[in-house]
Amino acid sequence: MRPRIGRHISAGLLLSVIVLPAVAQDLEPTTFWKRIEDKGIYERIWEATRLYENEDNPVLEALSIIGRYQGQYWSVNADQGNAAGWENRRFFAGAEAVLFHDFTVQVQMKFSENFDPIYDGLFQAFVKWSPVEAFSLSAGRLDFNFAGLERTVSSTKIVTFERGQLSNQLWPGEVVGVVAQGQSGAFFYRAGVFSGSVGEEFTTFAGGFGAVAGVGYTLPLFYQEGSLHLDYLYNNGNPSNNAFEPYNHVLSLWHQGQSGPFGLGVDLTAGHGIEGNKSVLGVTVLPTYVFWKDIVRKDDALEAVLRYQYAVSDGDNGLQLQQRYEQEVVPGGLGHAYHAIYAGINYLIFGDRFKLMTGAEYSVMKNSAVNGDTYNGWTYLAGVRLYF
Repeated sequence: MRPRIGRHISAGLLLSVIVLPAVAQDLEPTTFWKRIEDKGIYERIWEATRLYENEDNPVLEALSIIGRYQGQYWSVNADQGNAAGWENRRFFAGAEAVLFHDFTVQVQMKFSENFDPIYDGLFQAFVKWSPVEAFSLSAGRLDFNFAGLERTVSSTKIVTFERGQLSNQLWPGEVVGVVAQGQSGAFFYRAGVFSGSVGEEFTTFAGGFGAVAGVGYTLPLFYQEGSLHLDYLYNNGNPSNNAFEPYNHVLSLWHQGQSGPFGLGVDLTAGHGIEGNKSVLGVTVLPTYVFWKDIVRKDDALEAVLRYQYAVSDGDNGLQLQQRYEQEVVPGGLGHAYHAIYAGINYLIFGDRFKLMTGAEYSVMKNSAVNGDTYNGWTYLAGVRLYF
């Protein structure tokens, strides 16, 4: 009897040795995927960029790696010629620290498009003071996101591959200076003063100055939510200026509304030319619609985008073609009237933090000086955008 019992016990132990590891192996993937489902694989990846976080630390509250990468394939098919290629459109990386609870210090460098050399100057390097949630004061090298429908949105969140023709022609890129922004009830405001010169890192203060001022008001109109804005940019016209475009007064009146998945922005912008440049006027209409959510994973989405632009100058050759990518076919192309319509689909894998984009734009530049078209053609684009 005992030998039989012993054989049963031995068999049971052997079965346990075989089965228990298998069960453990089965449980681990289940636990792993449950963790991913609870928080999300992208949330966990992006969390890794936060190197340190402690709200109770009176000196260093947080330290993060930050940056963005935007790469895109482009193809131009126009009456004037064809061109195509891949561009590492933006590749920035740096760090951001929150100090003494009220101060944010950020530095980001640019990588050159072909990584030879790797360093291509600074993108942003500033200190931001936020004593209360409704007010901030920033000083240093800043991305100019302070005026106009398209130029108030960071490149990490724009819904088109490139901002519109008139936006690129009138508004500056990076600037060095001081800007204050805040909100009081339904009102928004911003004001800043900037050096008229900008280099790879900062400024020599040799190019005069520029200033921006803007007000906004919460005004839904017929949307669920929305706001109306009026922005103004002044350039004192110093001949050594290289930070601002050759317009001494730029004014933008715009509205952004949102109702559920539908959004619509409308912008009217005018610029008064100096140094022989013609004055210009233009309108932009930019609707978006999120038409499908939770496609492959929770919270991903497909977004449809349209944009119509019309710009005109008060004389011959007052407008210039988009540097990207129309001037690849017609370098330095000028005209007096510009029409463009863009259509695209964006796949928001992890919101704007990680998305795939496709788009096509048809544009025409009329040129009264030659009684014809400077440019007439299509630009096709496909690319990836992410930021952390």
